[in-house]
Amino acid sequence: MPNTQLTLKSLLSLKVRRERGIRSAIARLDKQVQQLETHKTTLLQNRSTLWSEWRHCSSSEQTLGPLEIRAYRAQLGKYYQQDHDLLAQVEDTDNEVSQRRVEQDKQQQLLRQILLQQEKLKILME
Repeated sequence: MPNTQLTLKSLLSLKVRRERGIRSAIARLDKQVQQLETHKTTLLQNRSTLWSEWRHCSSSEQTLGPLEIRAYRAQLGKYYQQDHDLLAQVEDTDNEVSQRRVEQDKQQQLLRQILLQQEKLKILME
C-alpha cells in the first residue's frame, strides 16, 4: 500500500508540472495574440493614413501635361500598391491570430484533461 501511495504522489506531481507547462503555454499564446492584435491595429491606422493621403492627392483639380500625368498615375499606382500590401499584412495577421486561438483552445482542452486526471489521482490517494 505505501508503494501505491508513493506512485500516486509521483503521478500527481508529474501532472502538476504538466499543468504548469500548459498554463505557461496558454499565457504565452495569449501574449502573442495581444501583440498580433496591436500590430493589426497599427497596420489599420497606417492604411487609414494612406487612404487620407490618397484622397488628398486625387481630390485636387489641376491641368496636367503628359509628363505630369505619368507622374500622377505613378503616384496613384504607388498608393494602390501600398494599400494592397497593407491589406495583405492585415490578412496575414488575422490568419496568425486564428492559428494562435486554435492552439489556445487545444491547450485549454489539455488543461481540462490534466485537471480531471489530477482530481482522479487525489480521490485515489484519499
